[in-house]
Amino acid sequence: MKNTCVQLTSQSEVTVIPNTVIDQVVPEANELQLKVYLYILRHQADSDLLQISRMADFFNETEKDIERAVKFWENRGIFVLARREAPQPSCEAEETGVQPLTLPVRPGLSRDDIRQLSADKEFSEMMFLSESFVGHPLTARDLESLSFITKNLHFSSDLLEYLLGYCTAQNKKNFKYVEAVAIAWSSQGITTPQEAKEQGQAYNQRIYSVMNALGRKTDPTPAETAYIQRWYQEYMMDTDVIEEACRRTVLATDKNRFQYADKILHSWSAAGVRSIQDIAKADSAYSKKRHSAPRRSAQPAYAANNPFLQHAQSDTDYEKLEQLLNS
Repeated sequence: MKNTCVQLTSQSEVTVIPNTVIDQVVPEANELQLKVYLYILRHQADSDLLQISRMADFFNETEKDIERAVKFWENRGIFVLARREAPQPSCEAEETGVQPLTLPVRPGLSRDDIRQLSADKEFSEMMFLSESFVGHPLTARDLESLSFITKNLHFSSDLLEYLLGYCTAQNKKNFKYVEAVAIAWSSQGITTPQEAKEQGQAYNQRIYSVMNALGRKTDPTPAETAYIQRWYQEYMMDTDVIEEACRRTVLATDKNRFQYADKILHSWSAAGVRSIQDIAKADSAYSKKRHSAPRRSAQPAYAANNPFLQHAQSDTDYEKLEQLLNS
């Protein structure tokens, strides 16, 4: 078979995608998330086009769906949501809550860049602090992350020190993890160690409230934590909605409760359910649909004279089971 070559007509028509994104993140992304990522790359120089409402119109999707897609990339350290600092926001921003996106790019450092950073007293102190944290000299990749956290995300030395201590407590000493946490804190508007501490306490409270709702009394495993993070960050569900899904899960099964609850929350997310009121409406709609559908006879007419069917029939309510699985 002959090799096939693709030739682009102009370099100006090219949008570059980092290899690490293709290798590590793209396999996890769904169709809309991929579309949003490519759109943002294509229009990153035009802040007006990087509004949630503009993207929702372009893809004919809801703003909530676009927000969840953007959140997927933000949680993986690709993009960062930026808040408008103008004292008088536009009418559109007031009405929709739309905030423009900025795309801080982790700097690629040359040897000269590293020498210049090392000569900077404040950055040199942060390097020493970070090396004490990881237990070895920083690699070029570590320095890029450190520069990104301090220069692009504007972490103070106090906040960086708290960040490193927090990651140590999680038994995570690689800068890939440190950078991911820094991006998450930045997106939440955290600028001081006290704010980070309060956020951490609220996060732990949410985690354990979900664990209790599922009948778990132990600390969450990494896999269980990933499920809970998905429900909050990707599905963007409130705690009361998650706990309702957990309640239904506990009533339905003793096994694989996280997987079962995830099916419920995924279906609710796809249906636009965001509150307890939305759940009540969805339940009501399902009940009306169920009662309006023609019901089949529980036993065929020929069963009375069929000796193979003369036994006690199962009283399992399969419609109820279907409702639990589809709700």
